[in-house]
Amino acid sequence: MDVVTALEASYDQTAKLVATLSPAQLDAPSPCAGWDTRAMLNHLLGATWMFTLVNQGQAAGEDAGDVIAGDPALAVATAVRENLASWRRPGVFSGDKTYPFGTFPAGAAAMINLEEVVVHNWDLAQVLGVDPMIDSDVAQMVYDFFAALPLDEFRAHGAFGPEVTVPPSASITDRLMGLLGRQP
Repeated sequence: MDVVTALEASYDQTAKLVATLSPAQLDAPSPCAGWDTRAMLNHLLGATWMFTLVNQGQAAGEDAGDVIAGDPALAVATAVRENLASWRRPGVFSGDKTYPFGTFPAGAAAMINLEEVVVHNWDLAQVLGVDPMIDSDVAQMVYDFFAALPLDEFRAHGAFGPEVTVPPSASITDRLMGLLGRQP
């Protein structure tokens, strides 16, 4: 599975999860310390727009403000459509991409984009009390990428929490979440 196909599958899951969110759940705490679900979803879509704008050759910050406004499903659909189109542009996987948190080869940037979606889908599933249903091939792809990196700098900046020990026999989703500091 290539990263754009993995992004598309993961964003499909985002849309399904967001479609079931109630207004009260938007105000509920999320697994992200200090963020309610609305703030976490705004973060996810702000990051989605950041990756999109950089792919379009623009500079972008991580905080896009209240992206979901009054219609989270529409905000997700719009951001996803533009993000996927930006990753399908000819030549987009050439060279480096620069973000507020660093400069990365384009392929690595796409994996970071994918990780944001996968992890926050897991967070949304926790808020909703449902099985995250993260595709095991996608989880493995993200796990393999991040397990090969030194994550201390990301942890120091708060991108990931301390690694949570998960048994080797656990599902790949649980091992991924543990690696990135979530308590599966």
